[in-house]
Formats: sequence, C-alpha cells, structure tokens
Amino acid sequence: MTRGFTLIELLIVVAIIAILAAIAVPNFLEAQVRSKVARSHTDMRSIAVAMEAYCTDWAGYPPYYAAGVEGRFHTRLNVLSTPVAFMTSVPPDPFADRMADPITWEWHIDAYVYALLENYGVGRTYLEAKRAGQIWWLAGRGPNQIYDMHYNYYTNAETQYDPTNGTRSYGDIERFGP
Repeated sequence: MTRGFTLIELLIVVAIIAILAAIAVPNFLEAQVRSKVARSHTDMRSIAVAMEAYCTDWAGYPPYYAAGVEGRFHTRLNVLSTPVAFMTSVPPDPFADRMADPITWEWHIDAYVYALLENYGVGRTYLEAKRAGQIWWLAGRGPNQIYDMHYNYYTNAETQYDPTNGTRSYGDIERFGP
C-alpha cells in the first residue's frame, strides 16, 4: 500500500507558503524604496559637490533659468555637465514616474528640481532655509512619486519626506545648500 499526502496536508503546506510570501514581499518592496531614498540622497550630494565646483569657477551657482528654456526644471542643472563637466551627467530622480505625477511632467521629466531660494519659496521649510543662510534647493519626488511641494507651495505646509511615516508617505526628498 502506497501512502501519499492527504489533501488537507497539501493545503496546510500551501497556506504556510502563502503566509511566508505575504510577510516577505512587503519587506522586499520596502527595501527597494529605502534603497531609492538612499540613492536620491547620494545623487543630491553629488549634485551639491558639482554645484560648489561650479560656484568656485563661475562665482555663483547655476542660473535659476537655463538659456532658452525658461521654466523647464530638467534643463537647469545641465550646466553642471556641459560645456564644462563638473559631473559626467546629471542623475535622474529614481522616483520619477510620468504616469504617477499628475503635474505637467514635461516641465521636470525625470530630473530633480533645482531652484535658487531667492527666486522660490514661501513655505515654512524654505523660509527657515533662507534664514539659515541657504542659497539653493534640490528636490526629488520621494516615494509617493509626486512633487508635494507643488501642491503645498502656498499652504506653508511641510513637504519633506520622513521615512518614519512609511515607505509610501507624503513628502519630497529635499536638500538645501551650501
């Protein structure tokens, strides 16, 4: 007589595997978000170093508006790589997703937003940065893939991403400088 597994035993094994998968998949996705946040911070640090090198050579930070393309955020930092290469290329925002961001995405395509604080900012975060002597600002979309600063520009709301609120929480990844 051959003895095999009963249907109940097989269902229990499948249920255990499903429970383990339900635990593992969210942790894996959270690790991906944490790695993108770390990449954003690293990219912004590299851009900051390139901007300081630019400032040393040109006695000022990159212009708020790039020649001929006023308002196009994605072109403002191109001066860091062309014609003088302060960095090889400007890295894209790892959270850029044209489908998730309802703002007219061609204005910032896949790039970090850059602005001089003298030309931008009425929100609490920006005013505090100005008072602290900061000159420029970089922002990435953050895990929710939307530029929250755009929606909170006039509300004086906090727009910085806080990882303690979960991986899909509200807020942009920001850096002020120098």
